[in-house]
This record gives sequence, structure tokens and C-alpha cells, in this order.
Amino acid sequence: MVLEILISTINRADFQFLDNMFIYNNSNNYQILIINQTTKDKILTSKKDNIRVINSFEYGLSKSRNLAIKNAKGDVCLIADDDVVYVKEFDKIINEAFYTHSQASIIKFKIDTFCGNNYKTYPKYSKRLKKKKDILSASSIEIAFKRKDIINKNRLFNTLFGLGSYFTSGEEYLFLKANLKKGLSIHFVNKYIVKHTLERSTSNMGSDNFIKSKAAIYYLEYKNLSYLFLVKYLFFVLRRKDIKINELIAKFKLGIEAISTYKKLVKH
Repeated sequence: MVLEILISTINRADFQFLDNMFIYNNSNNYQILIINQTTKDKILTSKKDNIRVINSFEYGLSKSRNLAIKNAKGDVCLIADDDVVYVKEFDKIINEAFYTHSQASIIKFKIDTFCGNNYKTYPKYSKRLKKKKDILSASSIEIAFKRKDIINKNRLFNTLFGLGSYFTSGEEYLFLKANLKKGLSIHFVNKYIVKHTLERSTSNMGSDNFIKSKAAIYYLEYKNLSYLFLVKYLFFVLRRKDIKINELIAKFKLGIEAISTYKKLVKH
């Protein structure tokens, strides 16, 4: 089973970033596909047999992910960003997981941090993920998948969501949900494969971008009931003190505007 690492990056002209990513491993031992979103005057070229590069002249993280998936060759693909660090022998952990859970099309692993604090709250045990709540907090860099299963089901990342899009978050959840709906088996394996600086997604739950993404996802899932879910969410973040009472109306209007924008975008 060949593992291929799908790295999304931007404006790269050399491969120095790989040194940090594989500080505990040897990058020469892995098949790597790099999607470099860049300009025509800043091209990345590989002379190594194990590293392929596609220079793309459009932006958006989900577009980068989809381009990587469509051009991948590995049996199992690992989604990667250019600022992660892989733990020692991470590839063995991934291969063993897919061997143990042979029916799994997608496996979600754990992210470690450099400071010793938990990156997020994970289940205590490995398990199959079947419900919405199981995939809500997913991060792309936790995810590995069988390439043929994803290609056959044609369920890629929603390009309206993710960094560089109008809705800047939620793409991982939508990706997993779409594949879950198609009947693919998704598992969580209670092992670390990657390190990342500590970033808590809960810290931005009241931000404009997060609320816009949340509102659009509510509409995608619940249509006209999305407005009620938006109100419920805003009172939730108000109780958490992520927003102030005098911001409530403005945040609600922001959510309504986001739903209106989403409707227009999906028509095109």
C-alpha cells in the first residue's frame, strides 16, 4: 500500500519547508505531491523522483485539496499543510491503521502540539464515526483516505468553504459529511501522526468569519430553518462570552447576509 502526502502550500520557490515537516523522518522515503498556489514568476520545480509539483494559478485551500486528490497516485493519501511536523514513523501508524480497519475509506488521527497542551478534545478510544457530532471538529491534517474510494464517490471539498473562499472554515466537516452520506466508512484512530502549533477553533467562534461560515452551513443543511439555528448559535456564543450583547443584532445580520451570499453563489 503506497502512501502519498498531499501538501497544500503557496508562493514557494524552494523545498526548505520540507526540512521542518520531516525533521523526525526522511522526506526522500515518501511519495509527495505538492500543490503550489502561486504566480507565473514564482514557479516550484522538482528534480526528485519522489516529489511531484503542480503549480496552480488559482487560490483557495479547498481548490488546492481537490487538485491534489484528482492528481494523486497513492493508494492512501494524507492531507497536509506546509506548517506541520510529522511524528517519527507516522507512515507506519497510518499503514497499520488501514490494515487493522480494512473496511475504512477515511481515517482520522490525532494532532499533537509542541507545548504539551491538547490540540483539541479527542475520543478516548478508537472507533467508527457515524454521527454528525463525531466529525464536527475535524481538521484536514488529521485525515488520511483511500484515494480510489474518494474518487469513485466523487465527493471532494466544497470550494465555497475554506481559507481563500468567502466562507473560511467548515470544509473538513462538509467533506467528511458528504462521504459519510455516500456510505463510506470513517474511523477515528487514537494515535498522533502530526504536530502543529496550538490553535483552538473555539477561540474564534464569535468572529465574523466563523459566523458567516456557520450560517452558510446551516442553510446548506436546513434551508429555511437555518435562521432559527443561527439564532440558537448566537445565543450559545453569547453565553460563552465570545460575543457581547450589543453585538447580537449585528452578528445576526451578518449571518443573514452570509446565507444570502451562499444562495447566490450556488446558483452560479
